[in-house]
Amino acid sequence: MASWRYYLVCWSRRSTATVVPAATASQARSKARARRKAGYGDLISAHQANAADSRLIRQGVWVRRRKNGSSPQFGTAAARTAARRQRSRYRRWL
Repeated sequence: MASWRYYLVCWSRRSTATVVPAATASQARSKARARRKAGYGDLISAHQANAADSRLIRQGVWVRRRKNGSSPQFGTAAARTAARRQRSRYRRWL
């Protein structure tokens, strides 16, 4: 049986990554494309969730990633506030 891992798929116009359980990155991409909604934009990247992200996923918390791969959830208070403001701009797509 395949070993399932969590992958984070980032979109061009969405501040929250789509979490996909998959065996490979290419499988994660195809599963994410099937779940894509209007307003998400293009698929930018799919990478395996690190230990901290996997912990958040198991707790049922949304994992947020910037296009450069950094996370506003683990930053300073100012960085988290800026990310919250950015998410508000895209609220209609979430």
